[in-house]
Amino acid sequence: MARQMSEWRSGWKTVASATVGIMFMTGIPSVTGVVIAPLVEEFGWPRALITANVFIGATMSLLLAPLLGRMVVRYGARRCALIAIGAALPGLMMIAMTGGSIWTWIGAWLVFAVIQVGISPMVWMGAVAGLFDRSRGMALAITFSGSGIAFFLFPPLAVLMLSHYGWRGVYVGIMALMLVILLPIVVLWFRDVHSVNLAGTGESRSKVALAGFRLRQAVKMRHFWQFVAVSTLMALAEGSLQVHLFPILNEGGLPPAEAAWTTGLMGISMIGGRLATGWLFDHTLPIPVFGVSILLILASCLLATVYTGSAFLGAMVSFCLGFGAGGTTNALAYLTSRYFGLADYPAIFGLLMGTFSLGYGISPVVAGLLRENTGSYASIYPLLIATLTLAAMLAVTLGKPSDGVIKVHPLANSA
Repeated sequence: MARQMSEWRSGWKTVASATVGIMFMTGIPSVTGVVIAPLVEEFGWPRALITANVFIGATMSLLLAPLLGRMVVRYGARRCALIAIGAALPGLMMIAMTGGSIWTWIGAWLVFAVIQVGISPMVWMGAVAGLFDRSRGMALAITFSGSGIAFFLFPPLAVLMLSHYGWRGVYVGIMALMLVILLPIVVLWFRDVHSVNLAGTGESRSKVALAGFRLRQAVKMRHFWQFVAVSTLMALAEGSLQVHLFPILNEGGLPPAEAAWTTGLMGISMIGGRLATGWLFDHTLPIPVFGVSILLILASCLLATVYTGSAFLGAMVSFCLGFGAGGTTNALAYLTSRYFGLADYPAIFGLLMGTFSLGYGISPVVAGLLRENTGSYASIYPLLIATLTLAAMLAVTLGKPSDGVIKVHPLANSA
């Protein structure tokens, strides 16, 4: 208990600021579903290319994850985050100024995707994981809850901005919020192992806690590739359902405002999923919790197959999707540290999130193509059900972490 309290005293500001960082990182792509219809109406662009922004960001995340991981380890998460936030502000303005040709949209997102890697989960979660051990599950869960807050706040806010200022105002509004909220809180509160000392010792935590496998070792392990497979499969389902949830609900019979708030329910339940699994990871076996989280997303998909406009059923789709997704991505962050240690956590977790992001980016494009070719979203559900079933099977067969991580992790053996 004493060590847990010490971790929170030295790290709560990092958790709070990293939570806001995750919120904005998630909030930017979360409004894509809201701006689809206005962009189609104004420019006639196909849905598949509009939602390619998510795929572009995912591809850059995967390609640049090893490089950013090395930069975080060498220069610190704080420096990387501040530089990326400063670059993201004009990047969002560039997105708001696109128009006419679809290639201006694609080009703006290509540039922004490079910038966005600097505010990706590997930066925020890497800092938090390095400051916590005994309470790591809950600390990571609270941090990742920022994505749930984003799904609750940003789509309704985007609908409001859309009604007054058009789709361009959506991205200008996010830029303004990033300037007045995210940047100051990161400057004041965000710290990492390079700048926080262990309470009462004066010793940098980076000297005693960053033990484990290097990236070159991790990629030779069965666990790593099983995590890659699970994260990709989960992302294919989550990306399709989350990005297209607003149009799924809207086209199913809910008015735009009600569909936006029902989509926002996914954000609230995602927070619940994060916190519940975070507590469970610190107190029980994490693998069964991981498997149940995937099954909740499967339940959401099954409910979507029979959705016909009912507000209650739409809420259940949103709730199960959010609660399950809250647990799955939280599990990736937590289990990466337990299976591979912290020595190269930003790079290893970054690669796993990169594969997750790639699947998350591809799936909305595919779902958009199927929606355009078939006239409804019904054709995507059988594919997602099969995908989630396989992901659950792979998750529950991960087995125990390697003894190497347990033996070299100093804090795990300390009282």
